[in-house]
Parts: sequence; structure tokens; C-alpha cells
Amino acid sequence: MSSTYPTGPPASLRRDRTVDIARGISIVLIVLSHVIVGVWQSDAIETGAKGPLMPALYLVHIVVFAFLAGLFVERGVSRRGAARYLAERGALFVWLYLLWTLLQRGSRVLGGPFASTAASPVELLRLWRPEGQLWFLPWLLAATVLVALVHPWRSRRRGLALLGATAALALVVWGWEPNAVVVQGLALTPFFVAGVLVRGDRVVDLVSGSTVLRLGVLALAAGVVYLGVVAVGNFAMPTAASPDRSAIPLVWGVLGSTSGLVLVLAVSALLARLPGLGWLGFVGQRSMEIYLAHILVGVLVRAVLVDEGVQTDGAHLVVGTAVGVLAPLGIWWLAGRARMGWLFALPAPLQRRLRAV
Repeated sequence: MSSTYPTGPPASLRRDRTVDIARGISIVLIVLSHVIVGVWQSDAIETGAKGPLMPALYLVHIVVFAFLAGLFVERGVSRRGAARYLAERGALFVWLYLLWTLLQRGSRVLGGPFASTAASPVELLRLWRPEGQLWFLPWLLAATVLVALVHPWRSRRRGLALLGATAALALVVWGWEPNAVVVQGLALTPFFVAGVLVRGDRVVDLVSGSTVLRLGVLALAAGVVYLGVVAVGNFAMPTAASPDRSAIPLVWGVLGSTSGLVLVLAVSALLARLPGLGWLGFVGQRSMEIYLAHILVGVLVRAVLVDEGVQTDGAHLVVGTAVGVLAPLGIWWLAGRARMGWLFALPAPLQRRLRAV
């Protein structure tokens, strides 16, 4: 997400757009998948959308986010020190989790166009049960604490041990959706650890040293595997409830998520060499803002379309995804000019206090 860089991206990453484009692709897929879920759950929309698209998206989009979030952790810890880095990251993630839980769950308490389902005021206190997509924040904080304390980059043995341990844990929870902070998301941890071990500068070096042909072959091979898994259909999704969590669906799910990750990265590296895609990189740079705000925006867009008599699922998917990406960018832009940057970042007084420590 956009807050992955603790002190701004290094110069090499400013010249290469692969990571930002990968984030951009991932956040668009995340918004689309949540629009699909909203359409499925709405009785007012004539939907024929049920099929392989939503499970296929859930197989890969958040996995890419987890991997990318790990790329720059070692750099942040090395520059800031583990204690300071964790204090800054912890304060940011806790603030955003509490604020957006209040906004998103509070909208359901109040009702109106922003509320697809009702909630009681008591639910505002149940912070251990994450609201919608916000589970990603406490999990990411826990994963960051883990790697900052273990320092898996210090030796190959330590890195492989942590990767193996988190992979074993991921297999236990893969396809389980417990709706509990930290626990929901544990299946993503090995991908995050893999990102930590690979490192952002190595990704840039690998991309810059690869030919278009090599990247194309890699994308093709990964795409064939990923689409094969989707075609088989008997797979478990990493962070969404899956009806069958036996061995075979788990194997297919892990293979699909891994090949999907490689596919997105390879395609992003190819797109980074094309002109005119700065907008997609910008979307990736602002992926945190989109991730936080798109659910509230999506609920409102769906309500407006239904009120206007739009009942076809295709129109809802196209309009909902487009507005779900663009509207949060507009909110972020307005917030910056209205001195409300605290909607997406740590409030200035808390930032000053952290810097003074």
C-alpha cells in the first residue's frame, strides 16, 4: 500500500514503476471483488454474475498486496531501528483501524444510504471483530512486528525457517474466515515474509535485468497455471470462507495464489515499460486510501444505481468499480486541502510526538 515506504521510495524505485503498477492492479481487483459481493447480496439487482470471477479474484488480489507490503520492511527497520519503525507503523495502523471502524461500522449504526446492513451501537465496541476489509490492518501490523523482531534477513537459515513456519501455519488456516483481528489474514503471512526476504531493490534489479521475452514467457507460464486452477474450480481461497478445506482444494488454492502473484508481478513489469500508464502507478501509490474508503463509496453507489432503476449486474460492476477507485482519490485530494489528512494518515500532533521520542 501507499504507506509501505517509511521515508519515501528509494531512487531506484522512482525510476521503476513495477511495484506501483502491481499495487494499482491489485487495488482495482479488490474493489471489483467487493462490488461483486455487494451485487450478490443485493436482492434489488438481477444478477447472473455468480461464477468463477469472484473466487478467482480472492485467490490472488490480497496475496499480491501482502507480498508487496513486505518488500520494504528491512529497509525501514535498518534506517529507523526496529523500535522506532514499529512505533510509527503501529501508531499508523491502529489509528486507521480505529478511525475507519468508527466511520464504516458507525454508518451501519446510523443507517441511510451508506449502510447496506444494520448494526447496533454495541458493535462499535467489538473491535476484535474487524469491519469488512479492515482486517488487513491488524494482521499487517502483527506480521510487521513478527519480522521486525525475528530479522529473517540476517541469515538464509533464519529466513527459510520463518518462511517455513508461517507457510505451515497458513495451511492450517487457509480458507478459514474467523472474523477476528490478526487471525483473519494469517494465511497471507508467508507471502509477506517472502516479500521481506526478496526485498524491493532486488525486484527492481530483477526486472531491469530481464528482457521483454523473458517476462512474457514468465507471465504466460504463470497465467496458464493460474487459469488452470480457476478452470478446475476446486480450490480454497486464502482469506475467504471456502466450503472445502481438504488437502486437494488447499493444494490447488496455494498453487493458484502463488501463480497469480507471479502473473501480476510479471504483467506489471511489462506494463511498466509502456508509456501512458502513469495513472495506474498513481492508483497504486494511493492504494491505501482506496482500500480504506472504497467500501463506503461502493455501498452508496449501489444504492444510487438501484434508486435510478439500474438492475443489471454488468452496469453495477463497471460503475461500482470505476467510482470505487476514483471517488476515494477525490476524497483523499479534498481531505488534504481541507486539513483533514488525518483520514488517511496519523494526525500531525501524534506524528510530532513520535518524532520527539
